[in-house]
Amino acid sequence: MRVTSRSESENSFFDRFLTPHLTLVEFWVCYESALEAQRHKQSKLNSDNKHSEIPRKTKSNLEVHASEMYSHNIFKDFQTELVADFLDCRFKDVEKIDETKIYILTDLQMQNKSWNVAYSPITWRLLVLFYVSRMGLLCEHRL
Repeated sequence: MRVTSRSESENSFFDRFLTPHLTLVEFWVCYESALEAQRHKQSKLNSDNKHSEIPRKTKSNLEVHASEMYSHNIFKDFQTELVADFLDCRFKDVEKIDETKIYILTDLQMQNKSWNVAYSPITWRLLVLFYVSRMGLLCEHRL
């Protein structure tokens, strides 16, 4: 989020609680009310995330793991990208280096694009370099 967008967002939030003609005591009371409202909203979002689930669209262990790690909003973004990857990505080749298998994926929409996915049974790690990594989401997952 840009600094100006963040500032505008904060101004919009506090404008619901404050007016320019408040005394210092009135300002403090309104400011405390605004913070309490914000804390309440955050607690509700945390509770909703903890006690509800977004339906999964694939049978992928990666999607299951992401649903447990991300908030609902971030998971929806992840899920959108994951489903697109399932539709657009195909295995091109598999290479084996020691105990690690490297799967090479191609994008059906952009034939010149490819991604590597490495799996090592020794460490039980799946390193995923999907589109989601460009979104700033985690790209390393334990299964």
